[in-house]
Amino acid sequence: MQNSIHTKGEKQSRLPNPILDLAIAGVEMQMKAWQAYQIESARFVAKRLQANLAFLQSVGHCGDAAAMSECQRVWFADCRKDYAEKWGRLIGTSFALGLTDLAGLGRFTGRPATKSDTQQFEARPAAPPQRQRTDLAA
Repeated sequence: MQNSIHTKGEKQSRLPNPILDLAIAGVEMQMKAWQAYQIESARFVAKRLQANLAFLQSVGHCGDAAAMSECQRVWFADCRKDYAEKWGRLIGTSFALGLTDLAGLGRFTGRPATKSDTQQFEARPAAPPQRQRTDLAA
């Protein structure tokens, strides 16, 4: 696969380089992953900043220590829930990126990716249990 490259009016040929092609594909996948993680992280930070602002506003309206303690307990429960949800979303994003991006690397390892490569991880209905046949009558 020789491609021609034009530089200063001259024509140069480009030799195939599978290592460079693999590196380029890897960098493209890394950029896609970083973009997905940045989007998820930005959503999380915005959500937590809004929750923190609401918490500070509610603390300002508390009249005694018991009310302030209750506001803090609610804020901490929401914070814990948001962090658990965030880790779940990050794991889901990682899993989705791994299935879609790594399946295409088969062209570098000698086996092209097929549609079944990504479908094998989809949820399938469970097969009904098979009965064991016992013949006691002889």
